Amino acid sequence: MTIIRQPSLFGIQELYDMAPPQKYDAIISTINLDKIYHAVTKKSRLGAPEELNYAAMIISIFVRYVERIPMI
Repeated sequence: MTIIRQPSLFGIQELYDMAPPQKYDAIISTINLDKIYHAVTKKSRLGAPEELNYAAMIISIFVRYVERIPMI
């Protein structure tokens, strides 16, 4: 059996450079996400559970707006 070596896609310094900027933390910490979270979550306890990460969706909307990423 032969061993195939695959080169890494990114170096360690490139991964550190890809880290999200601190400006997201500064922007999101000033916004009251609790009110938005309660407005979009599932209202009923009945029915099938929804396995959605509402907090991640809300934060991604703000990041999309800050970075001017167009909506598809």
